[in-house]
Formats: sequence, C-alpha cells, structure tokens
Amino acid sequence: MADEGRLREEIDRGAKASAIIQNPLFDETFSALRLRYATDWANTPPSEAEHRERLYIAINVLGEIYEHITAIMRTGDMAGQEIDAQSRDARVH
Repeated sequence: MADEGRLREEIDRGAKASAIIQNPLFDETFSALRLRYATDWANTPPSEAEHRERLYIAINVLGEIYEHITAIMRTGDMAGQEIDAQSRDARVH
C-alpha cells in the first residue's frame, strides 16, 4: 500500500495545479506570450538567426511549463483515485 501522506500531498499539489490551469489569467498569459513569440519569430529577418532561435526556445519552454503543471494535476487525480481504491479495499476486507 502506498504511503497515504505522500498521496495526500500529491492530491494537494494536483489541486493547486488545477487552480492554476483553470485561472483565466494563466490562460490569457500563455496565449499572449505564445502569440507574441510566434509573431516575433515569423517577422524576424534572416540576419537575426540567434534571435529567432531564442524565440523558438521560448515557445517550446511555454509548452513544457504547461505540460509540467498539467502532469502535476493528473498525478493528483491519480493519487485521489488510489486513496479511493484503498478505502474501498479496506471496506471489503
């Protein structure tokens, strides 16, 4: 059986991550930055390859941040399911 304290911590982290993802300001910020970086990248002259590379990296880092937060949220959901399953198992036995 997994450590219930660890699972409860994962549930708490997942709830916090969910609150971030569901916050309209978070979505607005990510959308605005993604659009700005993509627009700047598309309008960068060929002579500024280094600047384009930094913008490309910035766009990808935004995606990585979003994926990390959603992974924490999913982990919290799975921890909640595990606690529920353990609770059901305890009632059956």
